[in-house]
Amino acid sequence: MQKNFWTEETISTLLRKHGLRVTAPRIAICKQLLAQHCHYSAQQLHEELAPLHPTMSPNTVYLTLNQLAAIGLIRSFNIDGNTIFDSNTATHDHAHCRNCNTLVDLPSNSEMPPVNMGEWALEWGTRLWSGLCPDCKQSANTTSAS
Repeated sequence: MQKNFWTEETISTLLRKHGLRVTAPRIAICKQLLAQHCHYSAQQLHEELAPLHPTMSPNTVYLTLNQLAAIGLIRSFNIDGNTIFDSNTATHDHAHCRNCNTLVDLPSNSEMPPVNMGEWALEWGTRLWSGLCPDCKQSANTTSAS
């Protein structure tokens, strides 16, 4: 979606539609997440929002992110024991650099689960690929060539 689409009014309407109370912290969190495809841990998002919203607690960010994930506005998954919140809800995979922790979206070649899951009613999934990003790969190649 376009950045200018996510106004306080559109976010307020969206929150009410999903049965959530409209609060200043929720609006700030939604503005940050929904205006772009991004990946955040609760701590990262709190650190980014804290200068503009100094009274917003880390717990408020964490609880709001989990509420947004529960109603399907964002997705969450784990990397190395850390919960990552993803604003891109389209089917896609992820590439994660094991050196610098860069995380990027990759197109997924399938809308379906890779195996027949019988009676399961699966709704979405993501695959996580781990390796080295181009910068870290270049750095590793340079270091090993020395």
